[in-house]
This record gives sequence, structure tokens and C-alpha cells, in this order.
Amino acid sequence: MFLLATNENGQYEIIDGMQRLDAICSFISQRYQLKSGFFNLESMPDTIEMKRNKVLTQKKPCIDATVCKDIANYPLPVSVFPAATRDDIEEVFKRINSTGKHLALQELRQVGVDTPFSNIVRELSSEIRGDISDDVLLLKNMSNISISNYKLPYSIFVDSIFWVKSGVINHAEIRQSRDEEAIAYVVANMILPKESQISLNSQSLNKLYGYSPNPLNQEIPLEMTQINNAIDRVGEENVKKQFRIVMSCIQDMLEASNKTLRQILNAPKTISDLIIPFEIIFLAVHQLVIRDNKTVVDYNLFAKKLDGNCSYIVGSDPKRQGETIDAIAGLIQAAFTKGKIDDPAVDNWSLELVNILNKSRSEQVLYDYKIGLVPFKGNKLDSNMVEKVLKTLTAINNAGPGRAGYVIVGVADTEEDANKYQQEYGIKYTMVNELPLCGIEHDAIAINQDIDRYTHTVKEYIKQCTSIPEAYKMHILTQMKTPIAYGKHTFVFKTNYTEPVPYNNDYYLREFSDVTQLTPAQIPTLFTNYYGKN
Repeated sequence: MFLLATNENGQYEIIDGMQRLDAICSFISQRYQLKSGFFNLESMPDTIEMKRNKVLTQKKPCIDATVCKDIANYPLPVSVFPAATRDDIEEVFKRINSTGKHLALQELRQVGVDTPFSNIVRELSSEIRGDISDDVLLLKNMSNISISNYKLPYSIFVDSIFWVKSGVINHAEIRQSRDEEAIAYVVANMILPKESQISLNSQSLNKLYGYSPNPLNQEIPLEMTQINNAIDRVGEENVKKQFRIVMSCIQDMLEASNKTLRQILNAPKTISDLIIPFEIIFLAVHQLVIRDNKTVVDYNLFAKKLDGNCSYIVGSDPKRQGETIDAIAGLIQAAFTKGKIDDPAVDNWSLELVNILNKSRSEQVLYDYKIGLVPFKGNKLDSNMVEKVLKTLTAINNAGPGRAGYVIVGVADTEEDANKYQQEYGIKYTMVNELPLCGIEHDAIAINQDIDRYTHTVKEYIKQCTSIPEAYKMHILTQMKTPIAYGKHTFVFKTNYTEPVPYNNDYYLREFSDVTQLTPAQIPTLFTNYYGKN
């Protein structure tokens, strides 16, 4: 049985059966095969047309068409109900999960809750897992944010998620939303006054969310008011930014150490999760970077100070956690120096880059990557490569108003390309969400310039180019960044201009990863998309 709801726009929302429906659609669209082969695209009129239009490609071996017709013609039991409001949908969702296989407790806390705290936890958790998406996701994109125990090209491999990769949380706990509980715990203690800070247990988290297993209990806990007041005081965006900055510092430290957090803490395998030790280190870094306004200057020293010297925080006394945080801050402070919070070295670009790569899974038209702007084994900036970036930016921009897109230079399309550059220039790449982050250092080496001079060279070329309008040049240049992520510089070009932009007097759009020139007949539609009908 599949349960669907119709919203006010006549669209269907899947309430129950999303994974089953996605499995059926994924099989038909050639994403996986049965023992006897792939679905035969010649067995349905729709798939025949999609095959001829090259939307789908038949993979081999394929199942006999007669068998596939039987599969396609199998009637699915579907129940549809009209939903007047979002609350109606959420109430039905909660009710159907009250029997059978229950939701995890953290999932029940989040369902139907719309508070600053719940929204922050939901957003940050999605960013770190890699399943970040719009609030409304098309079924065809669902598998792109699904977590899998297998390394599939269309899903998120569970071993690549930070929590699992670093040994803080195991596979099973991720599926029970233990990572969201960890973030809720860390965020709460990051912003609450010391006298109001919480312990990591179900009762404390229930109170922060205002959740009660008794549906008749309408009482608002004091803790729920306190956490949302704290968010109002700090600012919702500031809370998220502080978390991302500190998280990036920890990720970069682990990258430099080439160890997991579990290895650094020398924690035994018998301890299932390391959320509390992680929180202690997180709050120590927060104390140094946010409160004391310091900058990490040596990630190797940061890792060295922790490695083998802080195993005592595993199983430490919760009543003395404040003292433990202070002790860890003192232990690692030699790796930090006084600095500005917007220094690229402590900015949140390691996590921000991961977020951009994650979003590109389901919104390909808004993202593009280039390994560099200097040809392999070349010795000067290639104007054609820069022009290709500018052309792509105009095409991304023309997707419509109110949308931001990116071109990132320093990310390779394939690991094969990244290996070539690594062998030629001696700079190791880092795999970030299945994409090789190479940085732009190899370009700077090739043209014998440092990063600052190379950045200046690129900006000067853009200033002098004649292929894009002057106003759009300024838009691109003012938003261009050269941040550090995982110890490597990148060029980040962002576009969110408020009107259509031509390239060499022609207009372009992105179709998947391709840039397509619009015909004269298509251009009025482009402008209507921005300005509406007269």
C-alpha cells in the first residue's frame, strides 16, 4: 500500500512508501539490476520514448520484454487523501508511524516541530551527512540523498559520512538519527549559559524540542523556551556560522593527522559512540576561536597536542565537564594565534564546500567544477578556460531569479585527472564527497606565482574581458572568493544576478552539465521568467 497526499497545487506528496516507490523507479531507470538483468526499456511506451530521446540508456544484460511488461502492468495499491495544510500531512505521518516499524525517537522529536532550534539541528545535520536538499524533493532525486551501506554512484556511502569516518558514531546509530542528537546536544551547550547546559540523555533532548510521548501533554518545557531565547540572543545565522567554523577546524585537524578521532582518543571499540568526547573538543575549539577570537595556524600541531594526550576525556565525569573543556583548550592553544574571525584559515569553507558538493547532486544546473585555469603541463593562464567559466556562470545565472549558482576551480571531474596533477605537481588531492579536491596550487606553481599573485592575474583578466557586461563583471568579481578548504585554496565564483546575462551577445542555459545556446524564439521566455508577462 502506498499512501499519497494531494496538496493545494494538485501535486502528490508521498506519505508512506517512498523507498519502495523509489526502488521501482530506480529499477526501471537502469540504476540497478536483478539477477536476470536490467529492466527492458522496450517494454513500456514511456521508456521507449525516453530511450529514443537519450534520456535513458539500455544497460546489458536486459530482462525479456514479456517479463518486464508483467512487472510494469502490476497494479499498485494506492490510497490518496486531500491535505488542506502541512499540519494535516505531518499528523498523518506521525499516526502511521505509531504502529509497525517505529520512527527513531529523534525523528519523532523533529516531526511537525518548527522552532529555531529544530530547524538549526535539521539543517546542520543534513549538511554533515550530505543529504542536504530543498524542503520539497522530487522522487527522481530522492536516491541522491539516500544513505547506503554500499558505494553506489547515486547515493551517499555511509562510511564517507563524517561521524562514521571519524569513529564518533557507527552505521546503526546514523540510521537511528544519533548524529542529530549529537548536534542538538553540541549546539545547546554551545549557546546556553553554563548553569543551563544539558546532559546527553533522552529527557533533556525531549525538553529542548518540547516533545512528549503523551500526545495530550501540551505543556511547554522551560528548557524549550531557554534554548530558543538563546538562539534569539545569538542570532540563528550566527549559531549556524559558529558551528560550521568550529566543525571545519576539527575536520581540517583530522585531515592533517590522517587519523580518526577514535584513534586520536585511543578509545576502545567497546564504547559505541564518542559524542561526549567530541563535544568537549568542539567546545574547547569554540572557546578559542569564537570567544577568544583566535585562528588555527598549525593543524598538525593541533592534532599532535591531542593525539595520545586526551584519552582521559573518554568517560570523564560529566559534573566536571567545564574543567575538562578548559583543560583541552589549554592543551591545544599553542596551535592557535590571535586573529580575525573572517580569516580564510578559520572560516567555514571546509564544511561550506562539502555543502556545495552535496547540493550539486540534485541541482546539477547550478553547479560546475574545473580542475584549473592553466592547461596540464602549461605555463600560463589559458584565456579559453577563463572564458568557459564566465560563459558557464551566465548560463547558470539564467536559470532564473532568486537562485544562487557556483563554479569552483580546484575540483577535478575524475580521480584519474586528479592523479595526473598529483604526479606532475606533487600536491596531494583530497576526496570530498566522492569528488577530488585538488586546489589551485598546481596552477600557481605552473605559472611561477604565489596564490595572491595568481588571484590578481585572474581578476585582471576578467576586468579586461569584453564577453560579459560591465555590471555583471563587478557582480562576479565582488563575490569571487579564494578560500582554504582542507588546506587547499580554491576559486569560488558565485552568481545570483537579478537579470538575464548574455555572453558575447548570446544567451545560454545549463541543461544538466551542458551549456546550451538559446534560439531567438527562446529568449522571450527567458526574460518572462525574470520579469513576468507585460
